[in-house]
Amino acid sequence: MPPKKKGKKSGEQASKKEKDGHGPGAGSLEEPLSELSKEFYRVQIRDLEDRLERYQRKCDELEVREKDFGSRYERLAKDKREIVSFLKRTLDQRADELADLADRLLGLQQAKEAEKDSFEAQLAQLRHEFQESKDQLTSENMVLAGKLASLEEFRVQKEELMAHLASLEEQLTKQKQEHQAVIYNLERKAVLDNDRLKKEMLVRVAAVAAEFRRVSDRQMAETTKRMIRENASVTAQLGKLSDKSLELLEENQALREQQGQSRQELGVLELGQKELARKSLSNQKVPPSAQLLGVYCRSFYRTTCLLRKSFPCPSALKHPQQVPKSHHWQQQSCMIVQDRGSKVTWVSPAGSKGLNEKEIRAQLQGILQEAAHALQEALTEAPSKEADAELAALVRRSQMMQKLLTLMDSAALLGIGPTLQEFRKDAACFREYKTGPERAGILSPLLKAPKLLPHYRIGDLGLVPRPKQTLNTALSKVGPLSSSTR
Repeated sequence: MPPKKKGKKSGEQASKKEKDGHGPGAGSLEEPLSELSKEFYRVQIRDLEDRLERYQRKCDELEVREKDFGSRYERLAKDKREIVSFLKRTLDQRADELADLADRLLGLQQAKEAEKDSFEAQLAQLRHEFQESKDQLTSENMVLAGKLASLEEFRVQKEELMAHLASLEEQLTKQKQEHQAVIYNLERKAVLDNDRLKKEMLVRVAAVAAEFRRVSDRQMAETTKRMIRENASVTAQLGKLSDKSLELLEENQALREQQGQSRQELGVLELGQKELARKSLSNQKVPPSAQLLGVYCRSFYRTTCLLRKSFPCPSALKHPQQVPKSHHWQQQSCMIVQDRGSKVTWVSPAGSKGLNEKEIRAQLQGILQEAAHALQEALTEAPSKEADAELAALVRRSQMMQKLLTLMDSAALLGIGPTLQEFRKDAACFREYKTGPERAGILSPLLKAPKLLPHYRIGDLGLVPRPKQTLNTALSKVGPLSSSTR
C-alpha cells in the first residue's frame, strides 16, 4: 500500500507537470512509460470504472425513484380529481336536500299554525270545563265538611261513653277482686279456726291424760274428781267451739251463695256489655245510635250501683269481731297450758324421771307457743293491697299451713296428738291443702326417728312404770321455720 500511494502521488505529480509543461522533455518526444506508471494508470482506471458503476447504479436508482414519484403524483392527481368530483356531487345533493327541507319547514310551519289554533280552542273548552268541575267540587266539599263536623261530634260523644264504660268495667273488676278476697279470707279463717279448735282439744286432752297419770299414785280420788270437772269444762268449751264452727260454716255458706248470685249478675252484665259493644259498632254510621248507646250505658251504671248496694264488703264488719274472739281463745289456751305446767311442777317428784318429764313439758310448751304465734300471725296480719296481693296471700297461706302441719306432726310423734290417718277419717268434712316438697324435707328426719310411746293409753292408769326412752323432738327444726315465716 505505501508504495502504491507513493507511486500514485508521483504519477499525479508527473501528470501535473506534463500538463503544465514543466516536466523534462516536454517539448521533446514522449518517453516510454515505466511499469510503475502503467500499474498506476491501471489502478486509476479500475477506480474510475468502479466509480462509474456506482454512479450508474445510483442513476438507475434515481430513475426508478423518479418513475415511482411520477406514478404517485399521477395517482394523487387522479385522487384529487375524484375527490373534487365527489365533493361537487355531494354539494349538489346537499343543495337539493336543503331545498327539500325548506319546503318541509314551510309545510310544518303551516301545520303548526293550524294545530296551534285547534289547541287554543281545546284549551278554552278545557278551562270552561275545569271551572264548572271546580264549582261542583267546592259545593261537594262544603257538604262533606258539614258531615265531618257531625261525625267529629259523634266521635267525641263515643269517646266519652267508652271512657265511662271503661271506668264502670274497672269498678266492676275491683268489686270482683274485693269479693274474692273476702271469700278467701273467710275460708282461710274457717279452716284455721277448725284447726285451732281441734288442736286445743287435743292439747287439753293430752294435758288431762298426763296429769291423771302423774298424780294417780297419791291422789287418785282427788285426781279423778278434778279430771271429771275438767272434762266437763272441756266438754262445755268444745260445745261452744263447735257452735262457733257451725256459725262460721253457715256464714261461709251464705257468702258462697252471695258469690254465686254475684257471678250470675256479673254474667248478665257482661252479656249486656257485649250486646252494647255490638250495637255500638253496628250503629257507628248512624247518629241516633249514640243516644241508644248512652241509654245502655246509663242502665249498666244503675245496675252496677244496685249490685254495689246489695252486696257490701263483709270484711270490714265481720273481721274485726273475729280477731278479738280468736285472741280470747288464744289467751285462754295459753293460760290453761301455764296452769297445767304449774300443777305438774308441783306434783312431779325429784329425780331423773322428773327431769325427763320437765323436758317433755318444756318441749310441749314450745310447740304450743309456736302454734299460738302461728295462729296470731294468721289472724292479725291483713293481706297486702299491691298488684300481686293474691300471690302474696297464697304464699303466706301455704307457709302458714306448712308450719301448722309441721307442729301437728311433731305433737303426733311426741304422742300427745292425733296422727295424719286419724284426720283422714274425717277428711270429707274439712278442706284439704296440698303441701310442697319443703314440708316433706322438713318432716323427713322426724319420720325417720324412733317411734315414741304415748303419754296416755286407754286402760293405763300409770301404776306400772314405763320403759325409759330418749326423746328427739323437732323443735330445733321448727324454730328456723317459724323465724322465716315471721
